[in-house]
Amino acid sequence: MTPIRIEFLRPDGSVANVTSMAPGSDLVDACDASNAPVDFACRAASCTTCRVRVLAGGEALAAPGGMEHELLRAVRAPADVRFACVARAAEDVADSATLRLLPLGPCA
Repeated sequence: MTPIRIEFLRPDGSVANVTSMAPGSDLVDACDASNAPVDFACRAASCTTCRVRVLAGGEALAAPGGMEHELLRAVRAPADVRFACVARAAEDVADSATLRLLPLGPCA
């Protein structure tokens, strides 16, 4: 399986960090391993601190699971927002998948 390339962007659109993760793995682990610019607090999809906007490559992520789905619904998040603490890479990802994420921080 080919790793998924992950680009973390700054608000100005420049790339802050680049890493990769294996299909089926947790996004939080890739963030931790690469010191990505995503803040974490609860790590259980309840605080919204790790909120990211998926700018490209959303098909590289599995559909939101139960906890993430409920929190996304509760905060009325748009379809391009995910929570890095519980998002997982899809199992069947194209060989050249690139995921572009913009860290947003907690909901106001």
